[in-house]
Amino acid sequence: MTATPHTGRRQNKLLHYGFMGMFAPFILSFLIPYLRAQSGLDGLAYLFEQTGDWQMILMDVLFLLAFTGLLLFLTVLISSRIEEDSLLPSLLLGLLFTAAPFVFFLQRERLQIDLVHEGSGLIYAIAFLYYVWLLIYRAVRLSRWTMENRTLGIAIVGLLVAMNISLGMVGITTPIVRITFAFLPTALIGLLFGPWVGGFGAVLADILSFIIGPGIGGFFPGFTLSAFLTGLIYGLFLHKREVSLKRIITAEVVIALFVNLTLNTLWLRILTQNPIAVLLPPRLIQNAVTIVIRIATIRFIASNKQLKRVYMKFSTART
Repeated sequence: MTATPHTGRRQNKLLHYGFMGMFAPFILSFLIPYLRAQSGLDGLAYLFEQTGDWQMILMDVLFLLAFTGLLLFLTVLISSRIEEDSLLPSLLLGLLFTAAPFVFFLQRERLQIDLVHEGSGLIYAIAFLYYVWLLIYRAVRLSRWTMENRTLGIAIVGLLVAMNISLGMVGITTPIVRITFAFLPTALIGLLFGPWVGGFGAVLADILSFIIGPGIGGFFPGFTLSAFLTGLIYGLFLHKREVSLKRIITAEVVIALFVNLTLNTLWLRILTQNPIAVLLPPRLIQNAVTIVIRIATIRFIASNKQLKRVYMKFSTART
């Protein structure tokens, strides 16, 4: 039977989502640490103390070889597919899979979670940072800030950052959630100038909001990371792409699930010490409502004819 283009695309998605997004992260951040713990290996310090136990040393070397071998295999595989559309969701999925055990490891005493293993902290960190590096690499590959539009681009980014700060000061505030339209300038920066500029524009807006607007909340690095990831995701999904309804929905769903419901809920857990079971229900309701508003607003702005002229004239999406 002759393979069709549809079959090839389906196999690519299966490879990306199944292997790169779930199977490989599961092995890196869950299976290998679990097997090391079950084998009695409690980190490198313990291993160095047992220099006479060659069986234990050999077993840990095999685990570490499997870990590094899988990283090398992923690097070779992903480098040849770095610009494929279906690769982006799989990298974000892999980042989520590897971020969870790494964050739980860092906050194991505060969160009182026994799902991570004490001696595998370095493995958790390497797996998480590896997927962060892959996303940054893909963002750099897809983002080009040319000399001819740099000055005007900086001016537009500055204007959108100011809009972000202004819109962030106006909204509905509760002890747990805040509803504003500050997402719109962030989405426009990512759409116009790409993921790299979008991410750092969101970081700049977050830091400046704290400096000039002390009434809207204190500074916490976790929320700054969330702001960067939000701008990055907008740029990865919308920059140099047809801003279709499907792409907008996909970007917003990824932001809602990964950034808003996962990371931001965790940051609130750390700051407030409230149980996640208490924090999550109102956040689920909030995101269910605001995601509709976000999608409709971005769709309306992106389909506006005047904005399209600006997009084609000033943004780095020009080819």
